[in-house]
Amino acid sequence: MFDDTTDLDYQAYFADATGAVQEVLAGARQHVVCALAHDCSRHWFELLLQVRRRGVALRLLVPDTSANRQSSIAWERLSAAGGEMLWLDPTAPVLQTSVCVIDGHTVLSGALADLSTLAREDFAGVVRQSDLGLAQRCLQGLEALVPQGAEAAMPAAPMPASSQALILSADLPARTASWQSALLHCHSLALQAELDEMQRTLQSFDRQQDASIGDLLREFLDLKRQYLAQMHARFGGAERQAQAQHADESFNRYTESHPDDARLDTPPELEPHAQQELKRLYRKLAMQCHPDRVDSALEKQQAQALFQRLQRSYQASDLRGLQSLRAQLERGQEASSARAPGDTAPASRAPVPWVLELSALQSTLAQQHAHRLEILQSPTWRTLASQGRWDLWFAQQAKHLQTEVQRYRQALQAARVEGIAHIHQS
Repeated sequence: MFDDTTDLDYQAYFADATGAVQEVLAGARQHVVCALAHDCSRHWFELLLQVRRRGVALRLLVPDTSANRQSSIAWERLSAAGGEMLWLDPTAPVLQTSVCVIDGHTVLSGALADLSTLAREDFAGVVRQSDLGLAQRCLQGLEALVPQGAEAAMPAAPMPASSQALILSADLPARTASWQSALLHCHSLALQAELDEMQRTLQSFDRQQDASIGDLLREFLDLKRQYLAQMHARFGGAERQAQAQHADESFNRYTESHPDDARLDTPPELEPHAQQELKRLYRKLAMQCHPDRVDSALEKQQAQALFQRLQRSYQASDLRGLQSLRAQLERGQEASSARAPGDTAPASRAPVPWVLELSALQSTLAQQHAHRLEILQSPTWRTLASQGRWDLWFAQQAKHLQTEVQRYRQALQAARVEGIAHIHQS
């Protein structure tokens, strides 16, 4: 059912993108070809300039936009270093993602033009792929986007040889969309893996928090809502009513999301080597059974079920579950290979038009980026990300909660005594 011929070696960089990309570029030995989908940042330009100064052949293709023409970047510095910069033909197909091919076998794609020395939560990420075939497709595609006679801002440097240059033709947009879709698809898979890893981290933090201070937190929220309810009942007022309602909602949200039997399902923490194997196996299986990799409606439905199972196992740190799914997929591939000559494969849908495919990929990526930003900006993520030692933070919170619990107990007792006195006086 699923094709295992593409076992991509890829790595995604988000918060650590700048340092990681700089390290990848430092490994270039022969040539670097880069094409940007957006305006070039000064930091990315400086990184490429460093590559050229080490003697590596460099070609940079930049969109012919007013922002790039009027940029404060001194493009002639690249020329002085012996590099080459070309303006992409404005009539050529627009690139959907930036790409950088290193030594003809390593491909960087994603938000290259947005790299900077300052970390940004909304950074869209960079993906590195070690794939000779994909690298050649990208080089061929980029050659086709620089037709003969294009304006060169600098003396030409040799473009690394590719197996067969694409010919400018009416189908150039479709050809460009083909290799750009491959880049976007892998970026989407990498981003989904990042989201699943973030969810695993949140769940692990939540489980440890519940085990460490769950009972204290539940008691604190309960006492607080009781006290504020008494204050509203005795003194009234819109402000006290709002406070009591908010405290009641907070208690209900916590109890609904932390049922008493939740700790029974807490999975054991994996050893570091098992954690690495979990991540490696997830990436491999995600490439095999992602719904976007099949065409027929029936296979898409089956792939969706398998992918959801994959995500559940990954988020639960269930290494055995992933290993079982891998074995199931391998058995399915063996059965498919052993199909009798008279058997036929399920009918597939007609190929999706490239415009719709690119649009769907961009829409998926936008949703994934929005989801990631939502997690990064959540109070829980900001808390766990700022704490190097969760156990120490939980210990500090326990002391704080014990103080608050004692304070609300005393306040409740005092309120009850005052309430009884008030009734007797009446």
